[in-house]
Amino acid sequence: MTALLSPLSAAPVQFLWGTTVFVDEADLRGIIHADARLPEKGPICEDLDPELFVADQAALEAVFLSTFNATADMDGAPPVTSVTVRIQGWREGHGVPAAADVSPYVGWCCLSATAAPSTAESGCLSLADPRAGSDLTAMPGLPWGRQVLIRPVPGALAVAPGWLTYSIVPVEHGQSLVVAVATCSR
Repeated sequence: MTALLSPLSAAPVQFLWGTTVFVDEADLRGIIHADARLPEKGPICEDLDPELFVADQAALEAVFLSTFNATADMDGAPPVTSVTVRIQGWREGHGVPAAADVSPYVGWCCLSATAAPSTAESGCLSLADPRAGSDLTAMPGLPWGRQVLIRPVPGALAVAPGWLTYSIVPVEHGQSLVVAVATCSR
């Protein structure tokens, strides 16, 4: 069973599988350049020069820092003190298999995106519970086991604990995304 989430403006911190996950829509006005688009040609995934896409790097880092700390507060965890943000370009064929991170929290913010040509899942961030047996759970109402997809629309912001399994659904032909990927430390 898969749930497809769109960024929310109310109650962005949610409990998925008993785990605190933040999904919201970031206001990117003044943070990114209005014409922030990935060129059509290039590698399927590349680290980009932030100055080409981000007008206010400190404000983008502040968005992640406040989001990481809102999530840490809900977890009863120590506050996050530093954030590292990379800007990536994703094109046709880019996908990430199931992975996790050593950072206490990992965050993604879609800065720009072209529409997915044929499937709503193209380029989605997928979060899944990595605990044993959770993939066998299909009962509605149980707090674990269901994969959650977050659409790659400009402003989509997600933060999850680093141990939570994440992946990127492969990007389809004709679609491109510019994504800020953030990690943190305490």
